Amino acid sequence: MILKGGTRYYDTPVGVLCLDSLFPKPRGHLRNPLTFGFPVVTRVITGVDVPRLLFNPTPELLEPFVQAARELEADGVRAVTGSCGFMARFQGQIARELKVPVLLSSLVQLPLLRLLHGENAVIGVLTASAAALTPELFAACASSRDAVRIQGMDEQPEFRETILENKRHDFDLDRLEQEIVGTAKAFARTQALDALLLECTDLSAFAEPVQKATGIPVYDICGLVEYAAHAVCRRKWDQR
Repeated sequence: MILKGGTRYYDTPVGVLCLDSLFPKPRGHLRNPLTFGFPVVTRVITGVDVPRLLFNPTPELLEPFVQAARELEADGVRAVTGSCGFMARFQGQIARELKVPVLLSSLVQLPLLRLLHGENAVIGVLTASAAALTPELFAACASSRDAVRIQGMDEQPEFRETILENKRHDFDLDRLEQEIVGTAKAFARTQALDALLLECTDLSAFAEPVQKATGIPVYDICGLVEYAAHAVCRRKWDQR
């Protein structure tokens, strides 16, 4: 049997475009190597952190993301995702550049969620920053801001100072979980949500307690990555 060579990585379903951040990535986070049951490789876009992408997304940011995505594809990954939901702004451009599937943001699931839950379902988006989540980001993912309810984590101090403002690299895990779960629970209750989508990849590590607290389906980037990984690396079943 001849194994085809010519790439750096083999049997690697997913490559991740990563922002330049140093706060912790606990298990359940897209960038934690223990999160998935398959190999994932990362490529950091040096100098582009969370505040830059969310609050100062100037046009020249596109090219380093495109270049990094091309490199991941050339290195052998079979799908490309992103470590921040706000990379949705690059979804169309990068998907056009690559031959492998591109799923830069959990927001790309919104059209599917509308089909799954029906036209009258109330779908909520829990985001890092409600103010920064513009209509253009939804349009880039074939959806509309008006079609969902939105709640930001902007006012939660532990989340804001470490993730949004980059003031420090360490966070109190218990406090962060309390902020995320408490915000999600209140959001689901006051808006009578039928389903919740976590825009921010930093929320994924807490998806299980969020689901337990809200009692509704919770979607995130990690579930989307699992879906893509199955599509590009199918399991061979032994029928004997």
